[in-house]
Amino acid sequence: MKKFFNTCPRDCYDTCAMITTVEDYKAIKLQGNPKHPITQGFLCWKIQNGLKFVYSPERLKCPLKRVGKKGTDSFKEITWEEAYREIAHQMENVQSRHGAEAILPFHYYGHMGLLNKQLPQRIFTTLGTSNCSPTVCSNAGRTAMQYVYGGFWGLDPEEIHSSKLIIFWGLNGPWSNLHGYNMVKQAVRNGAKFYVIDPLKTGQLGKHLAIKPNTDGVLALGIANYLISNNMYDEEHVEKYTHGFEQFREITEDFGLERVSRITDLSVEDIRELAEDLYRIRPSFIHLGFGIQKHFYGGEAARTIALLPPLVGGFRVHYSNTDREIDLAFLQGKHLISPKTLKTQKMRNMAQLGKLLEAEEIKFLFVFNTNPLVNLPNQALVRKGMESEDLFTVVHDIFLNDTCSYADIVLPAPSFLESFDIHICYYHNYLSINQKAIEPLGESKPNYQVFRELSEALGLNTKELFPPECEVAEEFLSRSKAVDFTLKELKQKGFCKMKPRPQDEYLTPSGKIEMYSQLAEKANIPPLPGYYEEEKSTYPFQFLTVNHKRITRSQFHNIWKKEIEPIVLINDEDARKKGIKEGDWVVLKNDQDTLNMKARPTKDIKQGVTLAYGGLWSKLCEGKGANTLTPDIVQDFGGNATYNSTYIEIEKL
Repeated sequence: MKKFFNTCPRDCYDTCAMITTVEDYKAIKLQGNPKHPITQGFLCWKIQNGLKFVYSPERLKCPLKRVGKKGTDSFKEITWEEAYREIAHQMENVQSRHGAEAILPFHYYGHMGLLNKQLPQRIFTTLGTSNCSPTVCSNAGRTAMQYVYGGFWGLDPEEIHSSKLIIFWGLNGPWSNLHGYNMVKQAVRNGAKFYVIDPLKTGQLGKHLAIKPNTDGVLALGIANYLISNNMYDEEHVEKYTHGFEQFREITEDFGLERVSRITDLSVEDIRELAEDLYRIRPSFIHLGFGIQKHFYGGEAARTIALLPPLVGGFRVHYSNTDREIDLAFLQGKHLISPKTLKTQKMRNMAQLGKLLEAEEIKFLFVFNTNPLVNLPNQALVRKGMESEDLFTVVHDIFLNDTCSYADIVLPAPSFLESFDIHICYYHNYLSINQKAIEPLGESKPNYQVFRELSEALGLNTKELFPPECEVAEEFLSRSKAVDFTLKELKQKGFCKMKPRPQDEYLTPSGKIEMYSQLAEKANIPPLPGYYEEEKSTYPFQFLTVNHKRITRSQFHNIWKKEIEPIVLINDEDARKKGIKEGDWVVLKNDQDTLNMKARPTKDIKQGVTLAYGGLWSKLCEGKGANTLTPDIVQDFGGNATYNSTYIEIEKL
């Protein structure tokens, strides 16, 4: 019996550190590492049951080649040698006929290991292909943090323990940040006050403010106005750490409590109480969730909320902690080519893949670490593009998901227990190791091995591009300023803390928190925050898409398909007016498409708002998922997708 240090690679705040027990070459137990300060020895529901995922009979075991029509799952088994030969031939053919820009690696954070996520980019960096801009999740908020702070690192979550006021703003803690939520529970037991600002009631802890979606920025402006106009702000702190306060003060004057109450659907009393608590209860910790910045003016809202801490003596919110002094460029191979070549690499907005394919700009698509035919907006257009015989598609995945169904070549990937990696986290500041605990099932191979072997088939300098993974990890650690430990220490301990960046260091032109953002102005974005009302839709219900608690994006749905029913949440009163009862089949429709689901009336969601789970596989949901209704319009802040600016009609079938 042996034990190994492992790390959950899912796209999740927590990045759980765990210990795997292996007996007779088989993993028999997963448990949390009790020494980890954040994940504290327990695992969320999904990864507690991770061995069902690892040993699922649905796992892909060998390479497949399409022999029938796209979308029909008609494949034959082939060897890895045959797969590499065909992929290399197709890439070389596209490059010679259409140029390297017609090749697109389409990837995201389905596997967050640094080697499995970053190293594959070396092959595409070398070839000078197009690349994806990461616009389907948190890019608007990261851009907003950069406009305000000059970077997007935030508060250390370990500060929750000493915080007296904690605000989860647009964050479902029990489902999306379980370990952070448990730290909040302990803080509340120690006397902290806790707010949850969200259209959906999640959990029973703290005071819930059921805000109208897409009005979070207005609430922040109203709070700022109340604090400033009542002289309830830290004047000395503002003078020392902010730039553009007087201009910001003028902007906030239009946002009195009565107006803010009408726009947000929150009471004047609740807004006033929240503002006064921010001033009186210190230190505070605002955790800003990703959901609020996934609408057309979401980046604007994130920017405004980020300006509240300095008014009351603070420095930052918590949004994302990936902006660290670590050398991701080295992992991506940017040191291997000239800066001039890098500048000419064409970036494609991944949220608009359907439009790219419709324009026939992409001829070769290599998909890994993501499932675009479930997670992207405008699903019908994406599917139409992937049906084209003029597009050659390769997918590297663990299961035959929706995207695999439209691939020409499917390559089997291993689970996280079957390969080595190291992990950072966008929530906390610990770097952890993932040791190879078991041998890969079937013929599955990790990302970095696939691309190393593909580089050989392409005749590239494989030794330079892909040294042994432990050598790459060691050099990465030695190159990263945030790291003061070695790979050997990491192997011994399982995790080590990186050096956090200073909270009062701002990489803006003024060197301060910019209420008047010179970086935004340079990007042709209004330098001061404001409220921009979305154009009124002809459809009456706002449609939100979120993760189900048992899945992460589209991962795990096939494992828990019997426990997950595609449903739409609707407010009790809205349902009554429509004659809709629990379990009734309803049709959701807008200009994008129509979708049938079962209704679940509830008092926990605001009137005028509906909600469905966005990561469910279409092939397991009668051929359509929730994102068939979401448009692929993007916002000015970072070109981010606007999933939550979706409006629908809902009727009983």
